[in-house]
Amino acid sequence: METGRRCFLLLVVIQIVAGNQTSGDDLLNLQDGDDCPKGSFSVDGTHWAGSDECQLCFEGEFNDVEGSDFCDLCPAGTYTPDIGYWECLSCPPGQITRESGNWECFPCQQGQYSPVEGGTSCLDCSKGSYQDEEGAGSCKACPAGTSSPTQSRVSEDCVPCPAGSFSTGDGSDCSLCPVGTYGDEAGAAACKDCPSNTDQEGATECGPAPCPEGEVRVDGACTPCPTGSFAKSGDESCTKCSKGEYSDVNGAAACKLCPVKTFGDEEGLENCKPCEANDQEGMTECEQVECPDGQVVTEGVCVPCPVGQYEYQDECLPCAAGTFADQPGSTSCSLCSAGYFSSSEGSAKCEECPVGHYQDKSGQTYCESCVAGYYGPETAATGCFKCDAGFFNPDQGQSSCQQCPAGTVTEMPGQPSCQECDAGTYSETSSLCRDCPAGHFSDDKAAECDPCFPGTFMPYEGAAMCMPAPPGSYVDSEGAIEATLCVAGGYCPEGSESPTDCPAGHYCAEGAAVPAPCPVGTYSETVGLAREEECLVCPPGQYCDQAGSTAPAGECAAGYYCPAGSSSPQQEVSPAGHYSPAGAAAPTPCPKNTYGETTGLQSADQCIPCPNGQETFEEGSTSVDQCTSVDCLPGYYKDSKTGCQICPKGSFSTEMNSVSCTLCPRHQYNSVEGSVECMKCPDTAFTWSVGTDSFGGCIGPVIEVCSEEDMEGSCDRFYDDNLNVNSTILSVRVISGEFELFDQTNHRGYYAKLTETDGPTNIADLPEVTTLRSFSPLLNDVFCSLDQGWKYRGSIRSTSKTGKACINWKKTPLADKAEPNHFCQNPDGTDLASKPFCYVSETEREECDIPSCIWNMDCFTGIGVNYRGKQSTTEHGKNCNNWNSDLPHPHSYHSPEYNWAGVGEHRFCRNPSKDGMPWCYTTNLFWRWDYCTIPRCNRDSFDFYRF
Repeated sequence: METGRRCFLLLVVIQIVAGNQTSGDDLLNLQDGDDCPKGSFSVDGTHWAGSDECQLCFEGEFNDVEGSDFCDLCPAGTYTPDIGYWECLSCPPGQITRESGNWECFPCQQGQYSPVEGGTSCLDCSKGSYQDEEGAGSCKACPAGTSSPTQSRVSEDCVPCPAGSFSTGDGSDCSLCPVGTYGDEAGAAACKDCPSNTDQEGATECGPAPCPEGEVRVDGACTPCPTGSFAKSGDESCTKCSKGEYSDVNGAAACKLCPVKTFGDEEGLENCKPCEANDQEGMTECEQVECPDGQVVTEGVCVPCPVGQYEYQDECLPCAAGTFADQPGSTSCSLCSAGYFSSSEGSAKCEECPVGHYQDKSGQTYCESCVAGYYGPETAATGCFKCDAGFFNPDQGQSSCQQCPAGTVTEMPGQPSCQECDAGTYSETSSLCRDCPAGHFSDDKAAECDPCFPGTFMPYEGAAMCMPAPPGSYVDSEGAIEATLCVAGGYCPEGSESPTDCPAGHYCAEGAAVPAPCPVGTYSETVGLAREEECLVCPPGQYCDQAGSTAPAGECAAGYYCPAGSSSPQQEVSPAGHYSPAGAAAPTPCPKNTYGETTGLQSADQCIPCPNGQETFEEGSTSVDQCTSVDCLPGYYKDSKTGCQICPKGSFSTEMNSVSCTLCPRHQYNSVEGSVECMKCPDTAFTWSVGTDSFGGCIGPVIEVCSEEDMEGSCDRFYDDNLNVNSTILSVRVISGEFELFDQTNHRGYYAKLTETDGPTNIADLPEVTTLRSFSPLLNDVFCSLDQGWKYRGSIRSTSKTGKACINWKKTPLADKAEPNHFCQNPDGTDLASKPFCYVSETEREECDIPSCIWNMDCFTGIGVNYRGKQSTTEHGKNCNNWNSDLPHPHSYHSPEYNWAGVGEHRFCRNPSKDGMPWCYTTNLFWRWDYCTIPRCNRDSFDFYRF
């Protein structure tokens, strides 16, 4: 019996994925027995289609090895935002996760930060810093002179440092001023020097100290003595150097003797005076010497007279104005040449006359200015030039002439000013005015003519102003010499630059100066109408009582109706046998079984019902005499007040004069009114309740097949098995549930499984099935739950039995076990509920009304591999043994290796060996195994669902 049950073919599939994530498409390529790729898992780490398929790791999980039977939680500091990851992502700076298993990171709050990737906790901002934003990777430093407490959240937490302390603005706390400094103000970025502070930190004031040699206290501070003086330590003031002494440095403690060849004839000298005749130090006067022509004795030394002076009788005298001496030691001065001058005594050289000036004589003390209308372009000039025609010079002493400004001219040379061009002319050159051309104008003193502005024109030359466009015309460009007639659909007041769109409620013919209003009974909600015929007739049910209306004035009054073009809310009174609510375009006849005797009725409620048991043959009756007795047919019911009423969708009646309609029973529907019977849902479908009013209320598998790829060509929908596809099928789409597709008839050969999440699929893209010959829906654990439903994966219900909405399993205590959706499941394998359920809040759960499966529970299909019923005796009456027990018969079919076959900690019949039907090992020592007596499933004997 066990021969062949332990032989397996291991196929290694190399998964090629992008990045660090395996997708659902990657799992579709797996073959039975393949190791689950990284980022996925199964109960035994391998893939078995339909029983133990590989599943992608959930958000917040990862798996970095192949063939794994579980996924690990992402450690703190990391996350995975989607399913199928084999490597967790590090949280960015400023964000953290404190616990494992997260699918998102959380930002640090204000006053905190996280400086690195993969953070697991946020750090408090230290003293002297703050952070006013969430999700920060660092803190912001307080400004210099301020500090803040730890975990500060806003910049206002930064307060000034107290007097005697400081901060540098690098995010540090306030520090005491060190020894040798002090701080007398709050909010300091640095402390002030205080040499007298030799022993105290945090000082807020500074006292005086004795000044060193060479310095004395001035305004409270030690100040060096200036040159020519000295001071001893403790002196209150500086002392001048005596005659014959000097001091050439600041802060001297003593003065020095004047050296040989010098003398000091006064106190407080910075330097001694030279004297060639002196041969001793410290002398106070200079001995006499004789000098050659051009030199004089100065401080005992023969010195040449400087430039600008000459020697006369042992004395240097300055040259007179208008003369100069350009060599030292001169005995006379020279006259300045023409074009030059000297205005003061003692000149070493004469100055050139500047530009705009001239001098035509020698020995002069000044230069003449060029008069207005003339100019002098060069220095040292002896004369000036006239300004050319087109130029002028209004001032004296100019180096160049000015060109006449635009709009002015000069026709003669040597002019001090320009003449303005008259209005209507312009200056073509700086010496000629011309008339403005047509389409242009100018004011006085114009450099050029301006084009007539849009909205104006000018047909003549020499104009001082332009004319406005006349009413009914426009000018849309500059420089126009004529106006354009206004186009239809627009209007043009005087001076228009372009046609103005005719406003809503009006129309404008060609050449219109003002818009004309649409007449009473019409309106216009658009702009630009050109003719009265384009005004819209007031719509039925509304009225337009004003000329120039942009919309109807309102609805027609109740009791009246308004045909198209109405001008009053009471245009026409509603006739007898009719009623007109507000806004009626035409009167509505009183319903059947009622009548109206008067005019002006406003609603159907004002129509009078026929006496009990009587009806009218038609609508709009005006008298009780038109009411007669009538029988109600099947598909209708008789109301004591309103007569025969049609049965609504989802119900039916089968008798004449029924008093009510019957709701369609469960698993049936009715999509039309007035039915005498209900339609059955497909065998594989069911309804949630009675009274289903459309085929869409039948819950079951649906597949669509098409004759061409990409769901093109001829397409059909199926709701059940198809054992023999007798047409070419190139593309399919599962609309509801799951289907197995086979490449041979009668569900044989290679197959592929598709679900509604796969979307449109071309047959050519399936890995095994190249031709579609048959298909079958998967009902168990999709539309119903086997056993307790721990493998139920259907998407048909997202509300609890009481009608409350299910929340996403990611927000529940079972987030690590359940699929991340909001459909009913039973994911808790350790504490199984009796049926699929869902959470209606994060802490409250309720059972769902998912039906139980009958096939493969009360009977078996195929060879019974999927049988999950509770038969525990064999066809020979033997008791079945626990599958996880090797006593009295050792075997290899233990869980979890064979969980795909339904074996486990129980003794129910199963078929892990894929023999002809379910069987079990017995508890009889002498009877190793035996087949079980279980009926085969068929539609005549067994339903699919149990409620």
